[in-house]
Amino acid sequence: MPNVCILTDSTAQFTQSRFPGFERVHLIPFDIQNDERREGRSLPGSAFIQRRLVAPSPQEFVRFYARLGHDYDSILVLTLSSLLNPTLSHARAALEQYSSGARVEVIDSETTAIGLGMLVQIAAQAASEGASLKEIDRQMRVSIPRVYLLLCIPELTYLANAGHMDYAQALVGEMMGILPIFTLEEGRLVSLEKVRTPRHLFEAFQDFMGEFEAPVEIALINSTGRDSLRTSPLRLFLQDTFPETQFSEHPIQPHLAALFGPRSIGLVILDALDRKRR
Repeated sequence: MPNVCILTDSTAQFTQSRFPGFERVHLIPFDIQNDERREGRSLPGSAFIQRRLVAPSPQEFVRFYARLGHDYDSILVLTLSSLLNPTLSHARAALEQYSSGARVEVIDSETTAIGLGMLVQIAAQAASEGASLKEIDRQMRVSIPRVYLLLCIPELTYLANAGHMDYAQALVGEMMGILPIFTLEEGRLVSLEKVRTPRHLFEAFQDFMGEFEAPVEIALINSTGRDSLRTSPLRLFLQDTFPETQFSEHPIQPHLAALFGPRSIGLVILDALDRKRR
């Protein structure tokens, strides 16, 4: 029987603490560093702190490949979107330095956080059922387009610091207090719309969910404190519209907060295999 493990990065967030094949899942950690920023501050010497993710190095991937290669004959590496962070390129660069032991396949998930976690859970279950690396790879290629991620990112300077938008534009957006909504399309952040209030944000989420016929799972990633989204209207909508769909709510994790800011809110949808959006 094939002996396959899943190596993913620590941006992955799971909707279940234990799932079929969880013992085959291994996390390679990110480093989170504090950056002092001075751009856009009117007072001389003023500064603010933003956290940023530092991707695991190729050498760190080589160490993980070597360690896992002692216990498994195949390693599936599933990383967050290559357009959000260079983790994927580091994982592939490590293959040039790793020449013995397990066979390694590296895949771009084109998502992150719970979206990545959903894919890891699918891969882990397949591995636990005896699927080969080739079979799991094929299943991932089919499953990746089924994961949809919607993100409200009020702290646009996080995107500017990561090179996703102009800093002056981001600063103006933050000062205006808008709630910009993005989606991940083939791993790329794409602006969807801008809203003004949490009520309008809920309506945007509701409209997006309404495009699906029968999703398998829906998860909400909620910010903390005053910026959190009230979930009771969302639960009522889901009970009426998708009574058979699994729903869960999760606090934003430090890695996603370092990517997009701690005030970010996300909606993740895993669509059915044979269904189409309305």
